[in-house]
Amino acid sequence: MQWHMPIGYKVIDGKITVCEENREIVEEIFRDYASGVSATRIAEGLKARDIKNAQDRVTWTHVSIGKILENHNYLGTEYYPQIIETELFDRVQKRREQIRTEGGKGSHRPDRDVRILFGGVITCAECGAVYSHIQPRNKKRACGIPKWKCKNYVYQNRLTCAGGFISDEQVKDVCVSAINRIIRDRKLMNPPKEEEEQVSTEYRKLDRRITEAKEAQFQKTSHADLMELLYDRASERYRTLGIRDGDYKTKEMQQILAGREELVEFDEELYRNLIAQIVVYKDQMAEVVFINGSRIKTGYADK
Repeated sequence: MQWHMPIGYKVIDGKITVCEENREIVEEIFRDYASGVSATRIAEGLKARDIKNAQDRVTWTHVSIGKILENHNYLGTEYYPQIIETELFDRVQKRREQIRTEGGKGSHRPDRDVRILFGGVITCAECGAVYSHIQPRNKKRACGIPKWKCKNYVYQNRLTCAGGFISDEQVKDVCVSAINRIIRDRKLMNPPKEEEEQVSTEYRKLDRRITEAKEAQFQKTSHADLMELLYDRASERYRTLGIRDGDYKTKEMQQILAGREELVEFDEELYRNLIAQIVVYKDQMAEVVFINGSRIKTGYADK
């Protein structure tokens, strides 16, 4: 097991919140990079000051700095509060793209705007992993268009996940289709009743495993495993708290869509305000998860 909490956050009462001390570190990393300091120099500076990373170690590298600079969670997501302003995040991505282009790697990098728009939102129905945006090496071929695919699709040169592929335009079509369906039938906006329980079964299982680990005085549970259990429990608690907030978010959706006619093209503002997740299945099917937990499954055509 690994600890996946990004630096800058902590869990309080089952909810992911901002760690103010580490927030300053994250903001400093983004500001320094945007002002022209390299990722390598930023890493060296943090090590020189004995600043610890998310794993509580002083082991900074240009790679770990790069992962922080491209982590969309810092813009604010369903689970993570916002730490970095969009304008600063965009400036950082623009500089990283420029450096890649100057280094001869730019031709194979995904479009920056699309990555920011859909990054971290598209997930795999097969394994649950986040999707990556892949730029084709040969754009002249018929199939040479950017596509999203599961990051676990290939591992060590072996096919490990059968998740489907989806292009940028297909993602937009899926969003339009799902939003139009709730515009036509507002009843589809209601979250599933079976998800309204205050504490889920999964939360109880995780809580029991943590109690057992503590009673065993960690003899059979490593520190890393215990931290993973605590994080999973916090994430599950936060997820169910969000579900209990479904009525409020449903009213918010109703206000946003009041008087709206069906869309004829992708609307970025509606997407950002209404859609929390897009789950991609095989056979060109996808499920849109709205901010209140309601779900709409729809197909998408070849593009």
